[in-house]
Amino acid sequence: MQRPELLLLLLVLADANAASWCEAGHVHRVGADDFRHGLAQWRLEAEDARAVVKAEHGVLDIATPAGLSLWWREPLTGDYAIRFTAVALPAPPSAGPHAGRLSDLNMFWNATEADGSVPRERPGRFAAYDDLQTYYAGFGANANTTTRLRLYEGGRRRLLAGFADAASAEPGEEPMTAQTRLQAGKPLSIEIVSRQPTAADPVHLRWLANGQPVFARADAKPRLQGHFALRTTASRLQIRDFEIVQCR
Repeated sequence: MQRPELLLLLLVLADANAASWCEAGHVHRVGADDFRHGLAQWRLEAEDARAVVKAEHGVLDIATPAGLSLWWREPLTGDYAIRFTAVALPAPPSAGPHAGRLSDLNMFWNATEADGSVPRERPGRFAAYDDLQTYYAGFGANANTTTRLRLYEGGRRRLLAGFADAASAEPGEEPMTAQTRLQAGKPLSIEIVSRQPTAADPVHLRWLANGQPVFARADAKPRLQGHFALRTTASRLQIRDFEIVQCR
């Protein structure tokens, strides 16, 4: 028997493209990074000092043997979308037994501390973020065997929806597909939409890959503001064309 949440997710996914989240002419860019001027717009938290993060020549290049988070410094609110292109490459030799794997195009968004304040600095270790309040997506995580959406609730990490290989699957998850896996060297266009739900369109969260909906939510009490971070571990990622647009 399908869980009610999963059934709602499937219904929402079927309708995810039925209405645009913002009318034509009302989309305005409010933030961007062309990755030609260093990391001034980001806050880096790396578990291992051997992590290499460079922003130059139009590319954010991340090669890390362990956990790493890169926080966009400006808070996000209102109806907005985050857009960027990502390429997964084999993890660096410094990743030891994980060298060469594809894994973990992950992200937090609408993140705050439990009291609503800006996320404090952390050492980059994944478990250190458990007490945030935030949405979290892990695309191609666990060595490219899972793609999951979670809600962090200040100490509890709740699985909202997911895809997984049989050996890694939690109850209610769908099988992994080509559309939910990382492909080595293949550009992947990501869009995260966060918007105030309406009677006509109750979906407040859309997470799309190459224009196709992967996750969508119509929760009674959505999170609609906070901070965004790229998150990964034992991986190499290249990010391009990062921008934030708002519906006004």
